[in-house]
Amino acid sequence: MKILEVRHLNCKGEVLMEQHDLRNLLHLEGEDFMLRACFVGGRISNVIPDFYYLGLDNRLNVMSDNTMDDLIGEPVGGGYQRQQIASQGDFSINLEGEHFIATSPIVAFRSTTGSWGPVSNLFLTNAADNSGSLISTVILQTPVSMSPGDTVTMRIGMQLFDCPTP
Repeated sequence: MKILEVRHLNCKGEVLMEQHDLRNLLHLEGEDFMLRACFVGGRISNVIPDFYYLGLDNRLNVMSDNTMDDLIGEPVGGGYQRQQIASQGDFSINLEGEHFIATSPIVAFRSTTGSWGPVSNLFLTNAADNSGSLISTVILQTPVSMSPGDTVTMRIGMQLFDCPTP
């Protein structure tokens, strides 16, 4: 899984930071979640949520055994909220080279009424609050601090890239 693109724009629309193809760390909870969704019932057992959520935080040490309880510095207020992506219909799946990729739409985090940050990580979870599984995290090359009117946009992609093909 990777962040295909992330951009930080100021209130004038000027690009302050842009990064591409940042690799995610798949957390143990994320691995467990994905395997259960694929092989132990999926929608029938309510494993697959209606929405996935992208969020920002400022953990200094991102490790595979992190859980939602390990998030540090997720913004509160100033217009920040986790961004949801529907599990049915929002992702597109296309053949890229020799592998399929599931790609999310572009989502935007906006600072509307105040400043927030710094944040140095983008994470994926299956809940709007901390009751879900921490699926994956990507560490930004440059931390982001938001001023009123700033926007961070991002899009994720997932491939079963390490599986050999005949």
